Amino acid sequence: MVEKSTAVLQEAASQLPPETSIEDVMVPEDVGFQIMTEVLDENLGRRHGQVVRGMGKSRVRETGASSSRLNTSLMDEVTTLRGKLAIQEEQMRVQGEQMRAQGEQMKEQMRAQGEQMEAQLRVQSEEVRTYAATVRDLVRAIQTAGLQVSLPAPHLDPPSISEPPHPPDTQ
Repeated sequence: MVEKSTAVLQEAASQLPPETSIEDVMVPEDVGFQIMTEVLDENLGRRHGQVVRGMGKSRVRETGASSSRLNTSLMDEVTTLRGKLAIQEEQMRVQGEQMRAQGEQMKEQMRAQGEQMEAQLRVQSEEVRTYAATVRDLVRAIQTAGLQVSLPAPHLDPPSISEPPHPPDTQ
């Protein structure tokens, strides 16, 4: 490292006029950095690209053909990712439409089932009224024939939610 320091200083001194005093020599800020990179290049092998200094840390900037290959590769990757994103967006749009259609279909089925249940309840209610009328007619016929049958009158109202059900009086 000392040899490199000496070589850098001799190179800098050779570019100065011979009458320049040592106090007037301006040493570049990155002399230490230049020495370090040269030593690292020698010891670790030559790095590809141009070494640049930024924010106190060094990094390698790709130059020439390798840089354009890298840019092309990155552009290809961006294009591929954009294509995949477009495909996913389209798939999500189609799935959204399918889900909306299924939701509408389910609403229609539920509406139809509700109507069907209401119709069934109307039919059952009418059947219960018919049975109650038939029982009433039978009780009247039996009583008219002179037989004593005391049956409670049928109670067809729905039970109250606020009061517990009471059995009818049978006396």
